[in-house]
This record gives sequence, structure tokens and C-alpha cells, in this order.
Amino acid sequence: MSTVFFHEEFPSTFEAMTVTLDHAVAALLREGWIQKDHEPCTRLCLEEALVNAVRHGNDNDANRTVKLSLADEGECCTIRVRDEGGGFCVDQVAFPETEQMGGRGICLIRHFMERVEFDTNANCLEMSFRRKAC
Repeated sequence: MSTVFFHEEFPSTFEAMTVTLDHAVAALLREGWIQKDHEPCTRLCLEEALVNAVRHGNDNDANRTVKLSLADEGECCTIRVRDEGGGFCVDQVAFPETEQMGGRGICLIRHFMERVEFDTNANCLEMSFRRKAC
């Protein structure tokens, strides 16, 4: 059974994204999904997913929105990030070269999360983790 315990929609700006990120991390702490010492890696994953949605999905277009939801799936917490962009294939994202700036967000998310998928029908990046967090 899935229970959404957090949902926010925001315009594709980094200012709005930062506010939503803070609210989401607070909800994860409040609901007991993460401990204070696990906050940095969970925040990093959320931030990378939201930055990608704003920058790459919605092309920094403040007229487009990003939706973030957090759901209790029993053993796992599922994070869903939806944008209004064209989507991508998460399995085709390779680790960038050493000298390359950027491109590490999905790689970091894959490292810290237990499951990472992109639902092309819903245009949604979905990642999940167990209570033990990172």
C-alpha cells in the first residue's frame, strides 16, 4: 500500500526548488525515513533529481512546473520527480569522464538509492530507498 506523505509542485526556478527541497527533507526526517546523519546523501539525491528536472527537463522555463512526491511504500520510501520535458533513458546515462564538469547526478542517485527508474509514460524519475537510508 502506498501513502503519499509529501507533495509539492513548484515553478522551474532554482529559488523555488530550494524551498521545496528543504520541505521534502524536513518531511523525510519527520516521518522517520532518514536520520539526521543520513540527511546529506538523501538531500544530495533529491537535489540532483530536482536540478535535472528544472535544468534539463524544463529548460529553466519558469512557466513549466516540477512535481515532487514522497510516498511510504511499506518497506521503502519512493521519491517521484515529474517535469514537463521530453524525458530520457536512465539506463543510458554513463559515468562522465574525469575532466568533464557535470553529468554525475544520476550516477550519485544510483549509488545512494536502491532503485532508480524513469517512467516514460508518466515522465517521472522514480527512486526508492529503505529506512536505513544511505
